[in-house]
Amino acid sequence: MGGVLIDFDPHKTMRSVFCEQDAVRAEQVLFHSGMWNNLDLGTTGFAQLADAACAQLPAHMHAPLRALLMRWWDKEMPPFDYMEDFVREVKDAGYGVYLCSNTSADIYTHFDAIPVLRLMDGIIASCDYGVTKPDARLYEALYARFGLRPEECFFIDDMPRNIEGAAATGMVGHCFADKNVARLREAMREQGIRI
Repeated sequence: MGGVLIDFDPHKTMRSVFCEQDAVRAEQVLFHSGMWNNLDLGTTGFAQLADAACAQLPAHMHAPLRALLMRWWDKEMPPFDYMEDFVREVKDAGYGVYLCSNTSADIYTHFDAIPVLRLMDGIIASCDYGVTKPDARLYEALYARFGLRPEECFFIDDMPRNIEGAAATGMVGHCFADKNVARLREAMREQGIRI
């Protein structure tokens, strides 16, 4: 979802609030310590994340960091409108479209803010399974829950390690880090997907 259907760029977001030095500190604490992963595992929420992060950061960063985290879903992850059109095109061609995402439980309270999610035939959210991509168990949960066969699926993600994780379970994938829809279409057509 993040980086494919919606914008997720913590590097840019941190610099929209903090000076470079503080942005680096915040990134280190939130994203390189495993804290953010706890959101995706479903073991913590944003308020608890803010408390834990502030305990490791200077006092002048506390208020802006808390404000940032509390608005994260509403303001910091806008949908890519062009991907809604793309998903519609894929569905109109007769294919099922499923979401397999590392995400917090907040996805359910912010569902309507991301219109493309209404087009999904099913959703696997890491917070519900206590594992995150690239762990094979999350992909296997996708196959089991929706009766899918990995060799019949095509996986799109912006993280190479998640593509590798999918491949290890038998699913072909494409890294969408470049946000190049033409290249994505080409990769899908190479796999026999008629869109």
